[in-house]
Amino acid sequence: MVKRLKKYIPSRESIENHKLLSFISHYFNGREYLWEFNQSTVTRATWIGAFWAMMPMPFQMIPAVIFAILFRANVLVSVAWVWVSNPFTMIPILYSAYYLGCHALRVPFSTDAVSANLHNILSNWHLILVPLVLGSIIFGIICSLLSAALVWLGYQIFNSRIKK
Repeated sequence: MVKRLKKYIPSRESIENHKLLSFISHYFNGREYLWEFNQSTVTRATWIGAFWAMMPMPFQMIPAVIFAILFRANVLVSVAWVWVSNPFTMIPILYSAYYLGCHALRVPFSTDAVSANLHNILSNWHLILVPLVLGSIIFGIICSLLSAALVWLGYQIFNSRIKK
């Protein structure tokens, strides 16, 4: 499956030659592990991408790429995991993170503060921010550990079947 997938993903050379992405291509020189699909790089990329997908911030792909480079993880897998949070999934993710943050801080959970009314959200921003950020960090750690464990387990099962 990885061989079929490699046909469709961009290579390091195509990013180096791309006119909009060439300014970051020097970070990839001599770092072939950023493009390898092995158990360690994909598991680390899963951890990084799933964590940043749960963060309530714009441009989540930028820290995912930076941390993938720092932790020697697969860049493409890390960025793909960030896409878990899209406009359809972001509302349930943020609502769950706020709920988790309220329980972690032992603050009363207020549905009025996070109602669909934009005026309510902006006027109660000072009440929402701390539980939301803390809940997002906790939620990100839990999701990233679970997803990385599942990817690691999947590699173990897949490799044991190949060896038989």
